[in-house]
Amino acid sequence: MTDEQLKLVILYHAAENWYSPSAHNQTPAEAQAFIDQWGPHLKPGFSFLLLDQRKRHRAADPNDCRTCRDIVRTSSGLEPKPKFKRRTP
Repeated sequence: MTDEQLKLVILYHAAENWYSPSAHNQTPAEAQAFIDQWGPHLKPGFSFLLLDQRKRHRAADPNDCRTCRDIVRTSSGLEPKPKFKRRTP
């Protein structure tokens, strides 16, 4: 696996314009499996977005990963820029 194939999955709430990283360091197949598993359980107004990662992130939890937040800020294409919201299990 090359680092260029890694994906970041974010949970996005369009109406309130916030996001929360859900999974990072995922292969495209792993990211799609995550979306297939959890997508049917999303409440109305929520969606998953996939973003490309250039390299593996070191943080174990995507909510603690500053690099994930940087990717959303610079590469999501969302306007206005969404706010980070920490999800608690």
